[in-house]
Amino acid sequence: MEPLRNASPFFEVLTQKAANGDEKAFQELYNHISGRMYSLCLRYAGNAEDANDCFQEGFVKLYRHLAGFRGEGSFEGWARRIFVGCCIDFIKKKRIVLTAITDDMDIAADVLSGYDKLTNDELMKMISTMPDGYRTVINLYLVEGYNHKEIGEMLDISEEGSRSQLFRARVYLQKTFREAHGE
Repeated sequence: MEPLRNASPFFEVLTQKAANGDEKAFQELYNHISGRMYSLCLRYAGNAEDANDCFQEGFVKLYRHLAGFRGEGSFEGWARRIFVGCCIDFIKKKRIVLTAITDDMDIAADVLSGYDKLTNDELMKMISTMPDGYRTVINLYLVEGYNHKEIGEMLDISEEGSRSQLFRARVYLQKTFREAHGE
């Protein structure tokens, strides 16, 4: 299926129809992004049951806010922000405690150096086994590209708390990698 193009007359009409309650138009939007949005939810939630909850909530919010999409930027990018927000809200509702440590840590720019031999699927499997706090920060930082200040604001933690979680996530991945490869 082809991705939806930005600012195309077809796309603008489709989103407007969906915003006005046209179920067929919304189904077409759903068909174009559902796979990618479910993968995003699964990365954050770590399990299918929680991912399904985030996914459903994401589409409810997307539907409610469709009229607010102005065609500036990609529809998928706009939808992605909604789904990331739903995942973060879900995680907050689960009352995940993200602990911060006070000492300064120098985190290497390449958080996953040494993992170049892993396939993307293997890495995603390793990330899915991480504790929620680690998995959330690593997704926001590495996958979504947010900086520590932005992550801290989203998760109501300090910038150092975000750095700490990323550092711990890195240590967790290294340990998991070593155990899986008999090192």
